[in-house]
Amino acid sequence: MIYINKTIPFWETEKVLPLSYKTGVSIEDYENGAFLLLSDEQSAFHVAHPDATPLEVWKMELTPAPDPAPEPDPLKTARQAKLQEIVAQDEFSNKFFVSVLSGGTEIANVELWIDKDLRNSLYSITLPALQADGQTTTKLWTTGTPPQSIDVPIVWALDKLPLLEIYAKRTYDLKASNEAAAYAATTVEEIAQIDVKANYPYFLTFELNLDLNTQDNANNTTETNS
Repeated sequence: MIYINKTIPFWETEKVLPLSYKTGVSIEDYENGAFLLLSDEQSAFHVAHPDATPLEVWKMELTPAPDPAPEPDPLKTARQAKLQEIVAQDEFSNKFFVSVLSGGTEIANVELWIDKDLRNSLYSITLPALQADGQTTTKLWTTGTPPQSIDVPIVWALDKLPLLEIYAKRTYDLKASNEAAAYAATTVEEIAQIDVKANYPYFLTFELNLDLNTQDNANNTTETNS
């Protein structure tokens, strides 16, 4: 006789289990910890399929093996990896620097970035509105953690924003061009030849001369008082 159980998968015994053992006649009983006695047909199935699980023997039915995972497409894999490189390079390009000068000496060099929406808002709405309200400076924020503010003249910012827009357009064109090349490639070798770093423009560094700004503010104050 052969019993199946969740703790003892197959228990061969010469006698029927005594009443002190929890026995059953259904899968539900088995799931609740009972011993199920195999029929002659089920026992024969176990002998024919020694690797079968207790439930497979009870049902006298082997569970179909899962379909093998499809082989990865080398071209698709290479393309996805290249697209990730392109995005990473583009994100790396999203920065510019402000060199703060005082007395002819650089006293700070900070990293910043202004995304497209904020550039457009600053140039067309925010900065002109601040000027109309009598403001002469505005705050920009560094990319570090935590971010730090830097006060810049509004006229200075309006002068630099178009240069930043040109830089951003060039980096976007390179990103889009590299992505188009990756999708158009028909071989892994063609994808490997795409240099995601090539032709990227140098980071922009804008000088902010505090001495000139102080002088401009003094002139503005004199003109206002007169």
